[in-house]
Amino acid sequence: MKNHGIIFLICFIILVFVPVPVFFLFREQIGYKNTENKAQSEFPELTAENYSTWTKRFEEWFLDVLPFKTQFIELYRGFQLHSEQDFVQSDVIRGIDNHLFYRKTIENYKGIDRFTDNELEKIRHNLEELFDPLSRHGAECLLYIAPDKEQVYPSLMPARIQRISEESKGDQVVSYLTDKVSFPVLYPKRHLTELSLTDPVYYTTDTHWNNLGGWIAAAQVRTAFTGAPLPKNMPQFHYYKSEGKDLAGMLGLSEQIPEQNGVAIDYNDGISVWKPETVDHGKLQRFMSDAPVQKKMLLIGDSFSEYFMQSAIHDITEIHFVTYGELYRINLDEEDPDYVVVMLVERNLPFLVHGFY
Repeated sequence: MKNHGIIFLICFIILVFVPVPVFFLFREQIGYKNTENKAQSEFPELTAENYSTWTKRFEEWFLDVLPFKTQFIELYRGFQLHSEQDFVQSDVIRGIDNHLFYRKTIENYKGIDRFTDNELEKIRHNLEELFDPLSRHGAECLLYIAPDKEQVYPSLMPARIQRISEESKGDQVVSYLTDKVSFPVLYPKRHLTELSLTDPVYYTTDTHWNNLGGWIAAAQVRTAFTGAPLPKNMPQFHYYKSEGKDLAGMLGLSEQIPEQNGVAIDYNDGISVWKPETVDHGKLQRFMSDAPVQKKMLLIGDSFSEYFMQSAIHDITEIHFVTYGELYRINLDEEDPDYVVVMLVERNLPFLVHGFY
């Protein structure tokens, strides 16, 4: 019995203490991925000024680098995947046929999350404060709201998620601004929903629209500014598959849930495109082309704008893109754009309440 007790104690010590040094010694060989879609915490330095918060920051760091965390997460999520359970304790909702949705936008999908009248008035004021001086200098301006993914694909949402209203925050903003502002407000929820029945406009494993969704946005913006009719036919494109994108990555299941709706546009228009400037990880970008229409667009937006720009730059010769909240990086008086577009995905509309700076 004594020997059994010693053997048990040795096994206990091995199980508790050995994994930590083994992991840090062989971390690269074992494999580690940050699957939480956030910056990893740094080891906190202990000082006389921060000693009261040091333990909390240490805990955050330790949870980020917890030995074998990636392996345990992948094992747990893999079990949920193959048992067809929802991905509880995550920001990802599993829809039909493994279409993934972002949990943080579900209150808007349900029809619960709403702007107040005061917030809507602030949105109007902030947009006009930006657009009016630019309009006086000859620029044409508009607001483009990219729908949250579940607004376009309600048929792929789990049946257990019930809606009390189909009106979204995007619908709310359009309804409020119509007849109050002089600039167009585009929110193509219904149009994209109709197109999604035959062609993929959003990724299956990502919150974003794909290149086809971006092409549609570019066509709608062109129509709003020039009056040209929307194209009757979709562009030539081909599908490609890849590892799962941001939502699959948040689950640690990029390999187990591959992306099915990758789309590459075949422009075949002979237009050359180049990118002469990128600042601070894409917060400021300039795109150029030899398109026949020599116009310049100032685009203020978020990550959805990246897909829009790939097509829009085939319509005009220059796009200057600034990430929302980064307008201080440029001199608006010197920009002298022909077109100004504020393009935000629906979940980022609250940014407009707080202003552009």
